[in-house]
Amino acid sequence: MAAAVAVGIRRRLTAGAALAFFYMRAALASFYARAALVSFYASAPLAAQAQDAIVRGRVLDAETGAPLAGATVLIRDTPLRTTTRPDGGFAIPSPSDGAYTLIVVADGFRASERRIEPEAAGELSILLERRLFDVPELTVTANRSAARPGEAPVSVAVMSGDELGNRDVVTLDEALPFAQGVIFNSGQMDIRGATGLARGVGSRVLMLLDGHRVLSGVGASIDFSGLPVLDVDQIEIVKGPHSTLWGTNALGGVVNVITKRPSAEPETIVRGYFGLFDTPARHSFTDDRLSREGLALQHSRRLGDVGATLYLAREESDGFRQNGALESWRVRLKTVFPAESANPWEIFVNWNRKDEEEFFTWLSPDRPLEVDPAELGDWIRSDDVVLGLTANPIVTPKHRLQVRPHIYHARNQNYFHDNEDFHRSTRIGTDVQWSLFPNRSHALTIGAEGAFTGVTSNFLEPSPDVTDLALFAQNEITFSDRVRGSLGVRLDYHKASAAMEDRFVNPKLGIVYEASDRLSLRGSLSRGYRAPSVSEQFTSTTQFGFRVIPNLELRGESAWAREVGATVTVSDRVWLDAGLFWSDYTDLIEPSPAPNNVFVFQFRNVAEAMVRGVDAGLRIGVIPTRLDFNANYTFLDTRDDRTGRALPYRSRHNFTATATGWRGAVAIDFRHRSRVEQVLAFPLDERSAINLVDLRVRTRILGTRVQAKIENLFQTTYVDVQERSPGPTRSFRLTVTPRF
Repeated sequence: MAAAVAVGIRRRLTAGAALAFFYMRAALASFYARAALVSFYASAPLAAQAQDAIVRGRVLDAETGAPLAGATVLIRDTPLRTTTRPDGGFAIPSPSDGAYTLIVVADGFRASERRIEPEAAGELSILLERRLFDVPELTVTANRSAARPGEAPVSVAVMSGDELGNRDVVTLDEALPFAQGVIFNSGQMDIRGATGLARGVGSRVLMLLDGHRVLSGVGASIDFSGLPVLDVDQIEIVKGPHSTLWGTNALGGVVNVITKRPSAEPETIVRGYFGLFDTPARHSFTDDRLSREGLALQHSRRLGDVGATLYLAREESDGFRQNGALESWRVRLKTVFPAESANPWEIFVNWNRKDEEEFFTWLSPDRPLEVDPAELGDWIRSDDVVLGLTANPIVTPKHRLQVRPHIYHARNQNYFHDNEDFHRSTRIGTDVQWSLFPNRSHALTIGAEGAFTGVTSNFLEPSPDVTDLALFAQNEITFSDRVRGSLGVRLDYHKASAAMEDRFVNPKLGIVYEASDRLSLRGSLSRGYRAPSVSEQFTSTTQFGFRVIPNLELRGESAWAREVGATVTVSDRVWLDAGLFWSDYTDLIEPSPAPNNVFVFQFRNVAEAMVRGVDAGLRIGVIPTRLDFNANYTFLDTRDDRTGRALPYRSRHNFTATATGWRGAVAIDFRHRSRVEQVLAFPLDERSAINLVDLRVRTRILGTRVQAKIENLFQTTYVDVQERSPGPTRSFRLTVTPRF
């Protein structure tokens, strides 16, 4: 029944318009004015210094000699970085204190490192060799600065924008299950078993868009339909508690969706798709054809010294089950300026509207795709808009100041047969980060975060205001050419009106040993933290005949995590990454009976738990240009310390694999989950393992990419982790993507 209450709370998460926050705006305006003043006085001498010595060169394909545009060029142990022009050329300031290491990274190529002496003259020519498979070469999320994954003491998985396109996905959650260490439970993201099934009342994974927090204000949940797809550069997944740098919700990990810079030349992409659901005859509930279709348009160009990308998308779906229809609109605008700068300022705005019918649970075991007739026609409208700015007022070989303010406004409205609840929230916040490089042995990151969230609702009691403040610092230490260390700490303060306040200290310690160019070993100890969401702390409603009351004494969750891991390039054709992890969780939040009450529930700190296991990723270039093989495996051993039983909704064995032939012309995807040992609501229901196969084909016709995809090829009938909620039936989809 506790799970049913949790799912019911999700049905109450609805919203409308938000308050204006005069004091927060005034504080932010004051800060930006000071930052601009500092930038004004510092920019002239710093710019002059940067022009004293410039390193110039070209990046070329070693096989064909063709120039590589968009490759990343950076100087190790400095904040200096740039990207190559369409002709493969680049120019980057050089440090003034001796020899340095230049690193060049491009998708699909092996990274190049070159030692540069200060007296070297002339234009560099850097040749990059092609890889037989994609592996991560550069990340910014693990350390809040650009680094090779082997230099980070934590496990990082990277999914490129090209892989998203090859997988023919409509939303990111269709691709993320194929990232190492990532699992999905009935649509909710889980990294290494940190999350079971909460259904919209608190994510233990922090989602970022270009470094900006994009969790909803009331439920602190992820809406994948509002995230971009066409202009994604790469997705970085940092696994394990990572609150030292990123704060609340990073209890299980951090996912950062990094988008591309607008193209130098005008470019238009049109993406249209049409799909059909193949309902098994024995479960058919309508004579109508169930379909899914969408159209997206993206245009990117330069307007003087400003680069801009505009994205418009429309999607309609009947869904594969009754009361599963969806209509959505998405608009995204991103600008960068100056467009040629190595460290431009970026502004983006995302708007998303979604009308979605609600399928709660099946009508009966023999009619799993139908709902109770009383619920037929229930639907939710949600609107959200995110505005984010990334400013780089100071960048020199020794310093980098970055400021990231954002506004996230959300509105949700239920149109249910039994309620028309709503909620509205606005979060206004900023992230300030100062990176210092005093010498080649230390890289210091010092920063602060602040946010204020205002909420109005008819089912939250009282409607709260929430304040989040934090200070953080990290020192990356280079002990030798092969040994690097990391030491950091973060102080978090969380206060919701009328509720108890939270103060947490989140330290971390990590070390990396690069045994050779092909082998890197890592180890870390860290603490993670998640503040209770507004919905968990303030919900006051009745669901399924049970009363749910607020808990103003609810505290945040925390976890201590240990990890050891290794990344090894066995040969030019084989790459392997593996990590052993052990996490101990304290004060996990779950819906539970309220003290001294009968049939009354509230969210409480009730669980102490352990999760340990291993996740591994394998990449093999079996036959060059003919056959590639990727596989990921996650083993979970979990325990609820109260009962001694496994944690609910976790599978011990989780496996995904993709075999790709002829440079992606044909691909087969396979997903396996072993039987879930524990559930909450209906423990007597039959459960079994899940095995799914998808088939993809791709070609080009008159320069246009044409893709076809069959999901659930063998029409497997299964429960999608949550009891009495069927998984998707077989579906067919055709996608056409011309570029102009």
